[in-house]
Amino acid sequence: MRYHLSKEDFYTQKAKEENYPARSVYKLQEIDRKFGLLKQGDKVLDLGAAPGSWLLYISRRVGPQGRVIGCDTEELKIELPANATFIRQSVFEDFNRPLGSGSLFDVVLSDLAPQTSGLHEKDVALCLELAGRAFEIARQTLRPNGSFAVKLFEGEGVEDYIKQVEQSFEIVKRYRPRATRKGSREIYLVAKNYERQSTTGNNLVVE
Repeated sequence: MRYHLSKEDFYTQKAKEENYPARSVYKLQEIDRKFGLLKQGDKVLDLGAAPGSWLLYISRRVGPQGRVIGCDTEELKIELPANATFIRQSVFEDFNRPLGSGSLFDVVLSDLAPQTSGLHEKDVALCLELAGRAFEIARQTLRPNGSFAVKLFEGEGVEDYIKQVEQSFEIVKRYRPRATRKGSREIYLVAKNYERQSTTGNNLVVE
């Protein structure tokens, strides 16, 4: 039966069968397999973590010696794994207070997206605002040679954003996973080998 499902229904059904709360996990899985983002023992920041599919996938990929911290304004719909922490707050709020001191992240991932209005230019601008904040956090928190992946909506301003990211990473690629819904203008920007520079303010850190 599943072979007659649409692509969207196929991934939705697959997520249910594999106990993920959302089909978006297969976008991350495909990005990870193609670009080798995650490995055992990594410390990972997951921005826009709700409902929790990415956080579950990351926690399994980094293993018991790894750590994942999720952040979102919405609650998770999963039981939190042992190697995971969740912070319910906006990415525009201060992260340092709830986290304490420790080491930097190996990977920063952002699946942040605005509540879409149906007005394409407005939605692109709102998504870019979130992506800009994610990039700011990545620059403050990544280890040297760390990796960053962020959701974007194709449109005005995206090329300028990509050029900014290219100034901080050795490798920058845009990618559209197969699990992306038909007709969506959503893409992901994947950046590897962070060239860490001095930044102002305190670093976001992990115990």
